[in-house]
Amino acid sequence: MKKLFIAALLFVGMVSFAQDINQKATRDQREKLTPEQRNEKHLQKLTSELNLDTKQQAQVKQLLAERSAKGEKFKDANKDRKTKPTAAEREAFKKQMETERAANDTKMKAILNADQYTKWTALKKDHKGKGDHKGHRDMKSPQERDQAHLQKLTTDLNLNADQQKQVGQLLSDRSTKMEMLKKSRGENAAAPTEAEKKAMKKQMEEDHKATDAKMKSILNADQYTKWTAIQKERKDKMKEHRKGKK
Repeated sequence: MKKLFIAALLFVGMVSFAQDINQKATRDQREKLTPEQRNEKHLQKLTSELNLDTKQQAQVKQLLAERSAKGEKFKDANKDRKTKPTAAEREAFKKQMETERAANDTKMKAILNADQYTKWTALKKDHKGKGDHKGHRDMKSPQERDQAHLQKLTTDLNLNADQQKQVGQLLSDRSTKMEMLKKSRGENAAAPTEAEKKAMKKQMEEDHKATDAKMKSILNADQYTKWTAIQKERKDKMKEHRKGKK
């Protein structure tokens, strides 16, 4: 069992290098709002950014309400589910999401003028790029998440082709460990003892050092400095987030 919980903490310790914790905090705050409050906030944002008139506001408001109703219905239907969706179910859900998006896009195009529609599609693209939609992100495969993460690190650290290959391998190794952890969790879900927690903490510290050493060997001095700054900022935000939840 000890190996299982060490693997669990290893997984936690190797969470995305450049994850933006502010996005998670923002999601947590949003989830405390009612669907109606979220819709109203979203409508206000769209009204401001797209300069919607009174008629358009009413139409967009109805569209948001319909989307929320479908979301709540889906949540209620799956809240008591104990098993993870199969590959076929994930694929069916993905197709359903694509159909819903296409229908929503058509409705928005009918409501907005050409200028507004262009701005709206740009907003959607930016929103998707930031990975702000948790549900959508969760539908990605480990390989897709690794690729998105690699692209972010490539941009933030200006990685060359060889560095991208090496960092990509690091991310792939992490994903493999994550999949092993999921499988292990399915076999044994018992809570760790205090001794196991200490062993996990020690293992995590060693893994942090090993990851740091690997990244230092891959990056140049400038890149490594930026990467350590990203790591520090991430840890500080995590601490602040934990304090806010207490």
